[in-house]
This record gives sequence, structure tokens and C-alpha cells, in this order.
Amino acid sequence: MKKITKTAIGTVALTLCISTTSFAANHIVKKGDTFWKISQKYGVSIESILKENKANKKTIIYPGQVIKIPGRQIKKNSVNRGTVDTRTINNIIEVQKEEIIQETSVKETTYGEYLNWFNEVDKIVPRGAEFKVIDFYTGKSYMVQRSVGSNHADCETLTKEDTDIMKSIWGDFSWTRRPAIVEYNGRKIAASVTFMPHAGLDSVAGGVVTNNRSGGYGRGINFDYIKGNGIDGHFDIHFAGSTRHMDGKQDNEHQKMIKIAAGIK
Repeated sequence: MKKITKTAIGTVALTLCISTTSFAANHIVKKGDTFWKISQKYGVSIESILKENKANKKTIIYPGQVIKIPGRQIKKNSVNRGTVDTRTINNIIEVQKEEIIQETSVKETTYGEYLNWFNEVDKIVPRGAEFKVIDFYTGKSYMVQRSVGSNHADCETLTKEDTDIMKSIWGDFSWTRRPAIVEYNGRKIAASVTFMPHAGLDSVAGGVVTNNRSGGYGRGINFDYIKGNGIDGHFDIHFAGSTRHMDGKQDNEHQKMIKIAAGIK
């Protein structure tokens, strides 16, 4: 909140009762966090946090996940029979309004389009396309290429620096799904990313049949086309309606992350 300088401009005899509400905040989960620890940090009840996030005491939370913190009602009563700067009160209200508008505007610009993979994204982001991916929770970005994939986008980092950025987000290679925004040709598209390279070897030419591919994939086509980027094979990026290669079904957790990136509850 901006600092307001008070100046007496008139004398009013009155009883003043101000009731303010602290606005709900977002908390990014860190290693070791629990709903109870988070509730203690923000001074709210664990029941209110669970209700706000549609969770229960058995719900598991992960590092990088966003937890909504409910607001608290704070009441202040005061009696003043002396001078009151009514402009000060109005300014406080205007500053609050301004900050709410700015916060809402920022939230609106961080979401991506909720586009169907088969009908739209597969054509908008073709094979061979290089694009930026922005992690929804941290804001960190990295560059990738869509190498192959028909059920969803199978991608590779462009450089080792991009790989290092992804490792800093996930902690290491991981199948954990994370919401993200894909930026390509002026479009921002809601997505879900995992960072577990598989089905390839950096030491073998891309597109040839080889043994012992990463991730336990054994013999098959080497899906590693970008060399020297610090990963063996490719990783998955899903979009609305995309499916798994192994069974042609949608991955519920991926679809949940995509909705988060699109701002859909």
C-alpha cells in the first residue's frame, strides 16, 4: 500500500468506524510445506485454506504448486471529535481500487489460450517449430523445439542453458506435470509440461534405430535430434484434449494443469 500523507483541511465531529478486508494472496509451495504450516504463516485457519483450495487433510501438495490464501476480516473502530482529512480516506480507497485493478490486469495477462490440440495447436505449432515456454508458477522461460509427436508435442531443449533452466524449475528430470504458457508467432497457449527425457540418445544420430534408448525404451527410433543440449531424447508438452502415446487416452493431471494455465477453474 502506498504511503499517504495526511493534511488537516477541516474540522468534523464524528464517530468513525473503518472495516477493511485483506485481500486473498497466492502462496507458492516450497519443499517441506504443509497446509498447516502455510495456515500458520498467514494467520488463517487450516479449514479455510482447505476450503479455498477445494482440498482435504489428505490432499498432497507439491513444490511449485500455487495455494490460494483466503482473506481475513479486520475491523477497526475509532472515535474522533477533532480534525479529519476526508481526502485522505478517499485517497486510501482510490489507492486500494488502483491496486486491485492492477492485480487483476496482471492475472489476466498471465493466462494462455485454451486451444484443442488436434483441431488447433497441432497446426498452429507444427513439427520443427521453435518456441518459448514460460513456467506458470515461477515465470522462468526456456526455448524448445517440437521434434515429433502426433498425440501431443514431443520436444527438446535448444541448448544446455535451456536444459539447466528446466532443471532449476523441476529440481531434476521429473514426470511431475506443471502448467505453462507456450509462446509462438504471437500466440500464448495454455499447456502442461513434464521434464523426463526419454526414447533417445544424444550420442546417436537422430532418426536411426538404436538400442538402449533413455527412459527404458529399449530398441527403436532414436528421438534425439538436437545434440549437446544435455538431455537424451525428448519430453512431453500437452495441450487441451491431447492424449498419451501408449493408450490414446487423455492424462487427467495434464488436463488439470492446462486449465490452470488457461485460468479455468
